[in-house]
Amino acid sequence: MSLILTDPEIDALVREPKPLPANYRQRLALVIDNRHKRANLEVRGGEGHQFRIMLRQAELNALDFSVILAVEPPGYSKPFLLRRFNGKSHEHKNTLER
Repeated sequence: MSLILTDPEIDALVREPKPLPANYRQRLALVIDNRHKRANLEVRGGEGHQFRIMLRQAELNALDFSVILAVEPPGYSKPFLLRRFNGKSHEHKNTLER
């Protein structure tokens, strides 16, 4: 089952306050995993939604990275990606918006 959200629903989730825990810097420390450095942080939003912040950076190229904000909707096994920011290591395309 695939989750479909409208643009206003996505905008509301992005705007929802996401207070970071006091030790968020330690919890976002990058760990090497298969030629990439990675870290994830779970955050409860101000409206009660569960979010995940995901960081990934290539070991050999600092410009090859992604920062992703996702929401974890109840009843779904996969997070829904709300925003993704990529480094300038290569061109990225959005297949939905071409």
